[in-house]
Amino acid sequence: MEPRSGLVHLKHVFRVAIALVVVLVGLVLGRSLFVPKSWGEFGRYRADNLAEQKAIPMKHGGDEACAACHKEQYDTRNQGAHKVVRCEVCHAPMNTHATAEAKTADMKVNKTVELCALCHRKLTARPADFPQIDLRAHVEGWGMQYRDGVCFTCHSNPHKPL
Repeated sequence: MEPRSGLVHLKHVFRVAIALVVVLVGLVLGRSLFVPKSWGEFGRYRADNLAEQKAIPMKHGGDEACAACHKEQYDTRNQGAHKVVRCEVCHAPMNTHATAEAKTADMKVNKTVELCALCHRKLTARPADFPQIDLRAHVEGWGMQYRDGVCFTCHSNPHKPL
């Protein structure tokens, strides 16, 4: 080739083209190795994740699952002030108590003052018509000791507390 020929620089273009092809082949091979086969089946998601999530044991059953065995407590709660509070807020998740087939253990009940305080602690941000109190002053005003379980001394049926 002559030094003045336009073909002198062709070898540089050829090298860049080869490098570009190598990079593209590397990207395609890398994608096939690292991107799961189910990617994109349902849009920009990995479809295999659905089966993986279904395999995780369910923890929460919802109020209807509780009602299947505890109809009386469910009906009582639905008539009282706590009708909007889900069962598993005060009780443990359903899977600690029962499966779809049978009862596996006694249901845990959270009887701490902190549980009642979640909703009834006096906070400026809460609506004025929502029942809220200074818990310590309320308990000690009745001559009782501020401790876990004290709320149930007077409010013995939390499903229908008043």
